[in-house]
Amino acid sequence: MPEGNENDTKRLIRETATRLFREKSFEAVTLSDICKASGINKHTFYYYYKSKDELLKKFYCFPWSLTAAEATAILTSDNCVDQIWLIIDKYIDYTKTTGVHIIRQILIKNLTHDVGTFHISDEMREISKLEISIIKKGQQNGQFHNTSDPRVLVVLLHQVLHSMGLMWAIFHGEFDLSKSARFLLENLLDVDASYRMTNEKDLDTFMDLFKGMIQTNQTHHSSDSDTTKHSKS
Repeated sequence: MPEGNENDTKRLIRETATRLFREKSFEAVTLSDICKASGINKHTFYYYYKSKDELLKKFYCFPWSLTAAEATAILTSDNCVDQIWLIIDKYIDYTKTTGVHIIRQILIKNLTHDVGTFHISDEMREISKLEISIIKKGQQNGQFHNTSDPRVLVVLLHQVLHSMGLMWAIFHGEFDLSKSARFLLENLLDVDASYRMTNEKDLDTFMDLFKGMIQTNQTHHSSDSDTTKHSKS
């Protein structure tokens, strides 16, 4: 989203830098690269931005607020799964559009300086209230079979989303973020079969990332079972 006081030159620098970050990674792009691609000199760059890091500021906050059209679509739907997904999909779409390299840098930035990306904003509080009400409704009408406290489910849902975004960035977008997130959402809420849109195949690529861990656990359980059998005999 363009900044309110952004003129053409400032916007050109930001958009050019963003494109280069997505193409090459934040670390690989130098200030000289940005200036050359923007057709400016370093003096002009420093007039508008203090550093390369400042170009990432617009990405620090995830967009949780709803447009009028999005709010209408949610409130007029009787499908609670779709209602939740319309909210969640904003996060998914933003993550994919922002791109692996920038998301990775945002995560690094928060780990080193805590720039507030994962703080609970007023927007997020309002969205959470809406999600809680949707989950309550879904539990009451039988669309969600997980009857845990909706407040706990909302916290878990957002933790799953952040975790998925982290894994997607770490593994350079090797799995389908939308399908994997939808599958985990449907399983977390234990969505009724008639409302599900995913199956285990949609999670195959994501689960491949954990093959070593799963195989190790299976081997461990198998060894325990063998030990038990021998001890009994």
